Amino acid sequence: MRIFIVGIFLLLSTNQVCAQTIYGPGNKPCSELVKAWEGGSFFDKNLFDAWVTGFVGGANWASQQAVHADETEFGMALLKFCKFNLSAKVVEGVMRVYEELN
Repeated sequence: MRIFIVGIFLLLSTNQVCAQTIYGPGNKPCSELVKAWEGGSFFDKNLFDAWVTGFVGGANWASQQAVHADETEFGMALLKFCKFNLSAKVVEGVMRVYEELN
């Protein structure tokens, strides 16, 4: 019985780890990033820039490797993704570009 209970606990724990919530600009549609980066206010652009930089920094730390691109190259790849996928979430674009550049 103990093994069964421990097994259920571990199963539930691993499922909880996979559930993640994205807050802030990363949860917005790509159309908002395109709008901000192509004529939005300084604040709007920097809000997305800061979120993307923080996400990439966290991904680098978690994977123990660095993305093989500078900020400009990463940003241009993300903008290209977002222009072709306006309804996608910004986080989807960041993850796609991060994987492509690694």
